[in-house]
Amino acid sequence: MIREPVAMGYFYPEGLSNIRNLLNSFNVVPAKEKIDAFGIISPHAGYVYSGKTAYTGYSRINVKNNIIIIGPNHTGMGADYSVMGEGKYGFRDFNISVNSELADAIIKDKGSPFAYDEIAHTKEHSVEVQIPLLYNFKKDFSIVPIIVSFMRYSDALNASAAIFNAIKGLDLLNDVLIVASSDMTHYEPAESARFKDDIAIKEILDLNPSGLYDKVREYKISMCGFIPAAIMLNVAKMADRTNARLIEYTNSGEVTGDYTSVVGYSSIVVY
Repeated sequence: MIREPVAMGYFYPEGLSNIRNLLNSFNVVPAKEKIDAFGIISPHAGYVYSGKTAYTGYSRINVKNNIIIIGPNHTGMGADYSVMGEGKYGFRDFNISVNSELADAIIKDKGSPFAYDEIAHTKEHSVEVQIPLLYNFKKDFSIVPIIVSFMRYSDALNASAAIFNAIKGLDLLNDVLIVASSDMTHYEPAESARFKDDIAIKEILDLNPSGLYDKVREYKISMCGFIPAAIMLNVAKMADRTNARLIEYTNSGEVTGDYTSVVGYSSIVVY
């Protein structure tokens, strides 16, 4: 199966040359010394709005051969904890293969909440938009695309254990990157968005996934990918990664000039 792009021409330009032209317009200078990242939180809005923040984050890290991309389910379609287990994500002028062995190990781990499912991926953009950004830094990598709906924290722990056990079992702890695809606060004044996002970002930088889960709910922070972020943080802790760094925080008002209703974007690396 080739999963056809649904966000191309809307969230990001059509064609590699047009994508590169837009990314080059951000004037991001890649770091000379890259962070050996285990995980990253990266936004998934249109590149015009969040692309510079996402691109800056990826420019600071080593992009690994095996990439697990966990995104929230915006469409309501498909299984609640969906893994596309085989095939390719297609982008017309390039394709990225699914790592079937890793996907299978995640699904079949004892206690895993994940299931084989392609429906959740057909119209969802949160995984798709990350891939052309990654491709700009590395051409040869495989992915495990995961889409999750809301889950109890106990299920998030089971999901994290399934991913960690699969990575460890396949001896990939040093050659995997987990991307948690998420925007931050949605459609609030910039000051309010920054206040709420700072609360969430503190929990992330403290490597406190349960704190992130609780604070998002307590303060009604509309961070759409807080569950993917919590899962990534849990797996990182299981893998003894103990550092986190905020690379960039922005909001849509910096592009539109309208700060009365913004969406926040962050790029945060865990290593």
